[in-house]
Formats: sequence, structure tokens, C-alpha cells
Amino acid sequence: MTRPFSKRELLRQKAKELKRKRWLTFVLIAFGILLVFGIAISLPRLIMRANGYKGSTGFTLGNPDAPVTVELFSSYFCSHCKDFSDQAEKSFIEKYVDTGKVFYRYINIPPQTEQAILGSIASYCAADQNRFFDYKELLYTYAAASDGFSLTNLEKYANFVGLDTNEFSQCLNAGTYSTAYINDLSYASSLGINFTPAFSVNGQVITAAELDDTIDLLLSQE
Repeated sequence: MTRPFSKRELLRQKAKELKRKRWLTFVLIAFGILLVFGIAISLPRLIMRANGYKGSTGFTLGNPDAPVTVELFSSYFCSHCKDFSDQAEKSFIEKYVDTGKVFYRYINIPPQTEQAILGSIASYCAADQNRFFDYKELLYTYAAASDGFSLTNLEKYANFVGLDTNEFSQCLNAGTYSTAYINDLSYASSLGINFTPAFSVNGQVITAAELDDTIDLLLSQE
């Protein structure tokens, strides 16, 4: 005949069960934290690789012999520039660049601050590996953060988009492109551009609102 548990034994059993449940809860929470952290680390890379731009060469996309050349003058610190990058650029590329109608070039116009200029240098280093268009998406995303364009974070973004991080870091720290932005500013000034985003379409300076109509008109005249 089975002996009934004493009150002390029942309490001891309950304590053991409670301890086991607490340990299991701790393990599950720890696993959840590790899982979230792992996703946070890996997801940007997976997303950016999935968004890869075809035929990117330096700061350009598309066929250099296309009938229309579009140059975008933009800044990572300009909210309207970010809007175009986030909301309109991909459809623009699909409609005009991927179909061979437009040769597209991006020109960064940075504010005269240390962080902005460092971001400009990083852009050139990403362009050296033909991954600028992937890389700039992260620059737009984190430009508003206080340390968004720190050396450490710029190198992290390079890793996220699958760049050769050693080559990128060497480029970033060598100062190779430390004054390259000056040429971009001079070129924008020579076209009379004093706002961003601005577009030069076969040499004609226009706004984002005029972009599609201007391209369509030029294509209709071919």
C-alpha cells in the first residue's frame, strides 16, 4: 500500500517543481533573447543582400549608352532625399534603368560636418566594390542617429551588405577619398544646383516631381 505524502514532503515537492519551472522559464527567456539578438544581427545583411542592385558600377546603374542620363544630387541628411530613396527609387530603376532607357548616376552632396564627410568617404569605398546602392540604404536609415556615421558603424554597415570589410576599412582609413566630395560639390555648383534632391536629366536640372514627365518627353523624341 502506497504511503501518503506527508505535508513536509508535499511542500518539498512543490518547491522542487517551482524551482524546475523557474529554471525552464529562465532558459526560455535566455533563448528568446539570443534568438532576437541573432535576428537583429543577421536580418539587415539578409535584407540588403536580397535587395541587391543589378549592374551597379561605382555610383552608376544601367547602360551608359542609354538615350537618357539621369544624375541625382542628394544628401543622406535630407528628409526628401530619404523619401525618394525609400519610396520612389526602386520603381524608377525598374521602369527606366532596368529597361535600358536611362543611365543613372548618384552624386552625394554632404553637409560640411565631420560625420557627413566621413559618410561621403564611406560611399566611395562602397562604390569601389560596386555595392554603393546597397550601402547607401543604411546610410539613409542611420544618418539621423548621433553615432550613425561613426567609423565603427560605417564598418558594420559594410559587413551587413556583404562588402569585403578588410578592403573597406583600409579604404576608409587611408584617406583616399577624403576630399572627393569637393569635386561633387563643385560639379553641382557648376550646374546651378542649390537644393536636394535635384536631378539633371540630359543636362536639364529639375525636381523630383518633374522627373518622370521629363524622361518620358525625351524618350518620345527619340
